[in-house]
This record gives sequence, structure tokens and C-alpha cells, in this order.
Amino acid sequence: MNFEELRSNPNYIEIDLDYVEFTEVDDIWVRSYTMAKAKTVLSQHVHAHDHITLVSHGIVEAWQDGELLGQFKAPAVIKILAGKKHAFTALTDNVLLCCLHNLCGTGLESPEILTKGG
Repeated sequence: MNFEELRSNPNYIEIDLDYVEFTEVDDIWVRSYTMAKAKTVLSQHVHAHDHITLVSHGIVEAWQDGELLGQFKAPAVIKILAGKKHAFTALTDNVLLCCLHNLCGTGLESPEILTKGG
């Protein structure tokens, strides 16, 4: 099954990326996502730079460019490459993901999302 097939399943819930918590200190930008229910999908999106996603609690499937990277159980770190569409699916309730972006030298004030969705 690819990400598009997964996303079309009516049992899946998609989180709006505009409603998340974030903070920044010393050019390290942290965006945290809480996925309360299993089968919740964190939408595909693309950044202009590499970053990591820390699985702080729970288990997720990670997707990159529509292909499954694998399952990751907390604590786990997933490297996301620049320019790659990526998304996550909660496999357990109460998943907590933290995306960590080092903006030093990028000239950006936040981890710019180049594209959302699809």
C-alpha cells in the first residue's frame, strides 16, 4: 500500500499543519505534534532543508515521497531529507512527534513549508 491509498482510507484522520505547537531557541526550531488517536495522519509536506523528527511517544509509520520508510517506536529519530514529501501515521494513541530544524545559516526565520498535501 502506498501513502495515497492509505490517505484515502475513510478511517484515517488528517491533522492540519497550521495547528501545532512550536518554539525556537538559538536557531533550533522545534515543532511538536500530538496525535491523540491511532490512524491519525500527519499530512505530507516538504521543507527546503534536512531535519529530524523525534518520535517522543508511541509508534508511527513514516512515509517519504509516497513510500513507506518503516515503523518507528519511541524513542526514535527519523532523518528527513530536503525536498522530500514526508508524512506520518500514528499506529498507537497519544503519539508525540517533535520535528527539529537547525536554521543556522539558512537565512530562514522558520522551517518554511514548500508544499502541503498530496
